Amino acid sequence: MIIDELRIVGSTQTNVVMAAELVRIAQRALKRRPPEPRKEGLGQLVYPFDGDLAWAAVTYMRTPTRVLWDVYRTQANRLEPLFDELMVDIRGDTRKLWRDGDGISVEARRVEEFAAGERQVIGTVKNALLEGSGRRGARLHVDPHRPTTRWVARLDENGELVVSIDLGGGSLSQRGWRREAGEAPLREHLAAVLLMLARFDPRRDTLVDPMCGSGTIPIEAVHAARAMPREAPTLAVLGLARDAAPLFADSSPLVIGCDLDLEVLAAARDNARAADVTAQVVWQRADVANLRPDIIHDIARERGRTIESGLILCNPPYGERLDEQDLVKLYGALAQTCLRFSRAPDSRELPRWRACFLTASPILEEVFYDVIGRPRVKKPLANANLRAYFYLYEL
Repeated sequence: MIIDELRIVGSTQTNVVMAAELVRIAQRALKRRPPEPRKEGLGQLVYPFDGDLAWAAVTYMRTPTRVLWDVYRTQANRLEPLFDELMVDIRGDTRKLWRDGDGISVEARRVEEFAAGERQVIGTVKNALLEGSGRRGARLHVDPHRPTTRWVARLDENGELVVSIDLGGGSLSQRGWRREAGEAPLREHLAAVLLMLARFDPRRDTLVDPMCGSGTIPIEAVHAARAMPREAPTLAVLGLARDAAPLFADSSPLVIGCDLDLEVLAAARDNARAADVTAQVVWQRADVANLRPDIIHDIARERGRTIESGLILCNPPYGERLDEQDLVKLYGALAQTCLRFSRAPDSRELPRWRACFLTASPILEEVFYDVIGRPRVKKPLANANLRAYFYLYEL
């Protein structure tokens, strides 16, 4: 069956965040609101295919891992009928999904329930594309290393096999600027999710990452604030490309990354240089246990800024490399730092701060309860294969 749908894929529990980001982007870039999506699972959104919306999603969205164009669907559960049905669809498809001489690659995802192995599914889809396009006068060839278009075959939640074009040409989480990863780096798209969940407002919020590591959150904060475009060669191949510029080019948030380790800060600076945000992020050597509001206010004054409101956001260690006692000590220091940034209830002069964290350890919530109280928001949010939680505290 020939289908025509735009699929946006992200981490588990990110449907709402991705939908909200696409609304913001479409209203700015396209001057219109996208239709309501169909949600599949907890990390996928499906829209009727729209070339302009596909361009906006691939070019500007930061929270997804992939953007796909679903083009064929079949209920076939064996290789022979799969090949035959795809051949019928490809021969009857008038869309320009390839050019003569293009190289393609095919991958299979979540096909464990199919009555054949992953390699066999890949081979069958590949052969159907090569032979079907050939009958339409185009000569495609397999190029697994530098394909013109990447194709994905996967089973959906109804057990049907869907064949898609990967519009982003691979994982959108890999931005291309990371030179030094450090230990257990936060994936770039997940940093964007955290910024959305934390309600980061670059017009008002001063952002502080007290344990910045390789600098993912500060770098992502600048790019997200400006809505920086990415290059996507696949869009040009399919005739979907158009000129792109930052959607909020005049955005100039105050972003500060802190870490005690000078080598870590040097690596973060290298990453910032590669991401072209060297002038937009302040890197400060500071121990999380000794970070004080006056340090942040001094940095703001040096930049000619005043702090209206503040956001502490970080991805602290979960305990994989620390024992429980050290983790309690670390979270305790983090809680005391947040306490120093809290404002007395009757004060109207000091800026209001909030603190947000992603962690897979329940110890953070236990320690913070004794110092800060209950979180305003507690949301499940997977980090790779770890079941983690996002916490938001009003200080």
